[in-house]
Amino acid sequence: MFWGVLEDLLRAWGIPLGGVLVGVALGAGLFATLEWLRHRPARPVVGTVRIQVVPDPSAPVPGGPAASPAHPTMVRPVTVASAEGTRTIFLRGAGLSPNAPLPRARRFVAVLAGTFSFLAAVELAFFSQLFLPYDHLVAYAGAALFWPNPWPGVYAVTSVSQVVPDYIFPMYLAAMAAFAIAGGIVYRRPALPTPRRAWALALIVLYVGVEVVLDAIFFTVPGQGVRDLAIVVRTMTGGVFLSGFVLSTLILPTPLTVRARFRRDSASLVQFFGTGVVAIALAATALRGVDLALGGGSLLLPFTLLLLLPLLTLETFIALNRPLYFRQLRRRPLPPVSAYHPSVSILMPAYNEERWIAEALRHADAAAARYPGRVEIIVGNDGSTDRTSELARGAIAGLTKARGMVVDLPHAGKSNGLNGALALATGEIVIRLDADTFVSDELGFAAIIPHFADPEVGGVQGSIHPRQRDGWTRKLRALEIAWGHYFQRPAVMGARSGEVIDGLFSAFRRKDLVSLGGWVPWNGEDTELSMRIQRLGYRVRMEFGARAYEDVPEDYNALRRQRVRWARGMLMANGQHYPSLVSPAPEFAGLGVLLWFLTFARSGVRSLVYVFLVLLLLLLGVHALVDVAYLLLLALALRAVPLAYFLAKMERWDMLVWIPFFPIASVIKQSFRFEAFGLMGPEAKREYA
Repeated sequence: MFWGVLEDLLRAWGIPLGGVLVGVALGAGLFATLEWLRHRPARPVVGTVRIQVVPDPSAPVPGGPAASPAHPTMVRPVTVASAEGTRTIFLRGAGLSPNAPLPRARRFVAVLAGTFSFLAAVELAFFSQLFLPYDHLVAYAGAALFWPNPWPGVYAVTSVSQVVPDYIFPMYLAAMAAFAIAGGIVYRRPALPTPRRAWALALIVLYVGVEVVLDAIFFTVPGQGVRDLAIVVRTMTGGVFLSGFVLSTLILPTPLTVRARFRRDSASLVQFFGTGVVAIALAATALRGVDLALGGGSLLLPFTLLLLLPLLTLETFIALNRPLYFRQLRRRPLPPVSAYHPSVSILMPAYNEERWIAEALRHADAAAARYPGRVEIIVGNDGSTDRTSELARGAIAGLTKARGMVVDLPHAGKSNGLNGALALATGEIVIRLDADTFVSDELGFAAIIPHFADPEVGGVQGSIHPRQRDGWTRKLRALEIAWGHYFQRPAVMGARSGEVIDGLFSAFRRKDLVSLGGWVPWNGEDTELSMRIQRLGYRVRMEFGARAYEDVPEDYNALRRQRVRWARGMLMANGQHYPSLVSPAPEFAGLGVLLWFLTFARSGVRSLVYVFLVLLLLLLGVHALVDVAYLLLLALALRAVPLAYFLAKMERWDMLVWIPFFPIASVIKQSFRFEAFGLMGPEAKREYA
């Protein structure tokens, strides 16, 4: 009796009780997930290997047993050379976490590409047969969603009136299945932990369920406009689920808890989300205007939105926040370097750098001559097997402005060289400088230092230019710097959503580095430290008045090795610091994690959009060729404007003709990211020990 009366009332009022219940269930699931992420076990300390000078090597370790070769806190004698001579000191922690060289992930990439291609071909060849049951499932879901009213569905996935749109779902399923097979969800030795595999498979089931619900809603309204909207929503939803699925197949560091030192900055949350919403609205309006100007109703409208809306939104977000960043600088004027010039320690990690080390030291000394304060340069020689130590000692002896020393450490990776040099540093400000990077003789590093007069600033990056100009890798790097450093980085720093301060030319307070334990012994130690500094509540800044010239890999293989390390580093750092997003102060690094994840998801969406466009060409042939070419040219034009402007700011007029090749850099970086995925299976766990 009660249910009959309730059903009559709901039908009379037009309220779909089923939809309300599903919405409540999804909301509860989202809340439970966020709570699980918030309360997931984390550790209050980071996996750094602190290196300390030990005055008495026979003394026991504070709070532990006496040091011995069998104990992980063993003390090692190391040689320190300076202009005054050579001496032996004892360091605790040196050489403890050697970095293993990264193997190739050819098998993973081959299995991933082969599985995706095979499954996608099968799904497309038997599309109607495979997805006819899916249509029935959508109808059942629609009946449940709209109960007690009838489901007003008007078409289905397998409808012949559609062109390409519903190929989106099978493409995402093929991609997830490919990652499940290549990433060890289905089979792998060593196997992924059972809870991890269960979580990944649950994501696939949840994704299918969400797609069923979305289709049950979108299939109720006829018209191409709704279908276009469905394509956009389905593709973005799939991108989020695919990204979450991929991350679930990777072994990442244990999440880290960090206690902020500063009060909350709620205004930055308003700025980030406010400018984000405005950017989306302006970008969507602009693209809609372009579509109307071209006559409207374009077959490519949904693909235009998927490819161009994220790009134009990002550019608009940057355009809105760049002025706000420089406004922040004007509101916090810097003192002149003549009035504020604390002592500086330049740390230079080096491993087999005989080619550049002497010249890098000479440039650093010339830059020190332009700085009024005391400067010391410490080379952390990480067990080099060439003449790095010999040449560095000779260059140190010839320094004219700075003091210098070379500490010869056992080989254990870049963080070992950095932390070993940090143990001997005495400067108030520490500048990290790679041993193949030359500080500009004209600009030097002095402009970086006054930023630290502001107690809220915790890290500063100087501007970086490629040192070499010949070769396609160097030219693509110049384009990348114009886009990522000059155009994008000030904006995201201003909105507290920046992550990395490039390690090859960056500065921090020594006391902060010491209190945090230095750098982690993993890939991407600069990204991880940048995020840890920001989780304390510090702001980070970019200084274009200081410049260094980096050594850029000269060929594909060298570039691949570098970018695979970088890609792994970003994954590791975000895996360790994602708790900042659900912390009481998400503006302290959490916004950077959110922006990184959105960019990560966008990369997957963009890759599949290209697949969709290829399908469109195969289905429609030459009739779609002009539209696809126009779409790709429009995407290039949106990037070309800021690229041209900032290349001119860099005085790289020779690079203007290379702007059309910028998309190649994105494709190459995406391929390296796939290889990085294959190097972060269960065997990566030993890196975090």
